[in-house]
Amino acid sequence: MSGPVETEGGAPVTPLGNGATHDAPTPPPAIDRASALKEGAPGIPSRFIWWVLGAVLVLSLGGLAAERIISAVGLNPSSVTTTTAPNPVRASPKDTPAPPVSDRTLAAPLPSFMGLSRPSSRLATPFTLTDQNGQSISVPSQSARVVVLTFFNAPCNDICPVLAAEITQANADLGARAADVEFVTVNTDPAALATSAASPAVVGTALGKLPNWHMVTGPLASLNPLWKAYGVSISLDPKTGAVVHNDVMDFVDPKGIVRYQATPFADESSSGDFTLAGPNEARWAQGIASYAGRLLGP
Repeated sequence: MSGPVETEGGAPVTPLGNGATHDAPTPPPAIDRASALKEGAPGIPSRFIWWVLGAVLVLSLGGLAAERIISAVGLNPSSVTTTTAPNPVRASPKDTPAPPVSDRTLAAPLPSFMGLSRPSSRLATPFTLTDQNGQSISVPSQSARVVVLTFFNAPCNDICPVLAAEITQANADLGARAADVEFVTVNTDPAALATSAASPAVVGTALGKLPNWHMVTGPLASLNPLWKAYGVSISLDPKTGAVVHNDVMDFVDPKGIVRYQATPFADESSSGDFTLAGPNEARWAQGIASYAGRLLGP
């Protein structure tokens, strides 16, 4: 006889081939799919989230440490600027009003063309330095003259050629009144502090022939606070020796008060040479002579 056999409990028993029997497997319970869908997807364990956040933090810290190591060995060096902008911004001393917006066209008003401003009345920061002839020069002028103060370096590899032409022409425009004006240029090269009558700025321009022009210099301990006081920002690339500085011009009256401040400019070529069109140089010269003359009085 084949087929399932009933037992006392009512559960079917399947006969084996040798006459033995065993219980039939119990079918799996039915799944209520509608209820499972209502419960939604199982949540992510909080322990797993904390592990992920910890791994991200470790990777971030490791990246920062690697960047510091690469920078320290010079594989990611910072860039160094070695050229000046054609129209640099003046770093003015404290309480100095900003110059007007410059208009470098010849048709612009003279103050705008020269970037000229009238600072609040203040005494010029005094200094005494040595000029190209070994003479001691003081600002304010000991002889109560008007001082036109400029800044460039003795090697004359910056705006020097342009300013030299403008100062030379301004001196000529002043005529007999030039005897009451001193043109003083402060050295801006921290790597070439010594200057003499043989300096390129002296022999390479017409300035060396002017008795009232002085190229002054001194120890770095004297020049550094002076640059800062007159708003001159200077940086030196220790690898190339290139000097970067902004260009400024101050007009000091016979009483030692800074009356006008201007911002010289020039065009710089790709090779680092500074030039300015002749009409622009001529107008700058006229402007220098005009404002110096105003401080001399009628």
